[in-house]
Amino acid sequence: MASVPALRKALAYFEEPSRGPVPADIYEAQYWEMAGAHACLMNGLLNVYQKATSVPTGKEADFVGYALQWVAALEHHHHWEETIYYPLFNPKFDTSAIVAEHATFTEGMHAFETYLVSCLPPSETWGYGQVAGPHEQQPYDGERLTALVDAFVEPLTKHFMQEITYLEPAKLRASGLTEEEVKHIADVSTQHMKEMPPTTFLVYTIIHTPPSSGFPPVPGFVKSFLGPYVFALPNRRYWQFAPKNGVC
Repeated sequence: MASVPALRKALAYFEEPSRGPVPADIYEAQYWEMAGAHACLMNGLLNVYQKATSVPTGKEADFVGYALQWVAALEHHHHWEETIYYPLFNPKFDTSAIVAEHATFTEGMHAFETYLVSCLPPSETWGYGQVAGPHEQQPYDGERLTALVDAFVEPLTKHFMQEITYLEPAKLRASGLTEEEVKHIADVSTQHMKEMPPTTFLVYTIIHTPPSSGFPPVPGFVKSFLGPYVFALPNRRYWQFAPKNGVC
């Protein structure tokens, strides 16, 4: 369990700045939301890592599908940053250094993804509608999975922890971005998130966010009922592995 301390350290790092409901101040809200997203993703990977070597016999395919939900969430998060979110900060706020850090863990994360997909039957759907291509299906090996996480967890957690320091409210204000400009960034992002599939993306975010946080910023009825009890039904085979009450 070599990666547990690093993941727990990163998770703790994000819990305080993502605590409570979304701030009314638009600059503080950007910091809160990024910390909340990172807490969710760290919690999700920690849960996968801790359960990887104790998957019940006959549940391996379900667990692989569950772990690939984390992969899909992380890939979406970084694709959103690179193509939608951070481009809106330019030219007043240079985000190139943030995006460049993605390369430090991409290779290792893709090896993790490739192995998981190889454990699926060919043509199996995973993530947000991706389909496994032709391949020789491999047996699931929890020890191999944890070793693959060990290979990229250090640069991933380092990037996540560094990233929110770029988005500190004082730095955003100092960049010259007006409240109207930051609100536009937030509105574009919110619209994009609403277009993501609720039965995977939204459910995953709700059930993996630590309970101390009000993230994601959706109505309470969605968070307490629609997400975990309605939208979760189509993929409940995945969510059986989710942490109870959001805690690993």
